[in-house]
Amino acid sequence: MIYLKKIMTCSKSNYNLEMKIQKRIKRFLTFILLKIKGQEPVRTGQCNQCGQCCQSFRVKSDGKWIKTRSQFQRLIQQKPDYSRLICKGEIDGDLYFTCSWLTTDGICKDHQNRLQICKEYPSTTRFYTGNKMPDYCGFSIEAVVPFEKILEKQISIG
Repeated sequence: MIYLKKIMTCSKSNYNLEMKIQKRIKRFLTFILLKIKGQEPVRTGQCNQCGQCCQSFRVKSDGKWIKTRSQFQRLIQQKPDYSRLICKGEIDGDLYFTCSWLTTDGICKDHQNRLQICKEYPSTTRFYTGNKMPDYCGFSIEAVVPFEKILEKQISIG
């Protein structure tokens, strides 16, 4: 019985590793395809203030997802405003958070002074994962040729 549990644990960790590798390959191929087409992901729209994105999210520190409570404590020391975040738990090795500024109505109690990560949500890097924005969100992320590139091309032609 113990041997069977070890096999199941190994196969689960192998599956998780395979999934991570597949996701990284997909992100890389999407990145290469956009470069070939001369496109970049661009965020459009505006916040509907529905509060859905504030209920469960990951946080990066120094470009990496926070995985431990000690990493989160170090982030709070660097950026005290992040103390308003509440750790909900861990999913697939990353900590997930909610915001204490989220009211019972599901809106931010001080939307004008929200954290930088909130102002930048959703990150255009989301495009590379293939994750679409939920229907209730006022934002979308699409691949487009940046205006600067179109302008440069027109100037060089004309």
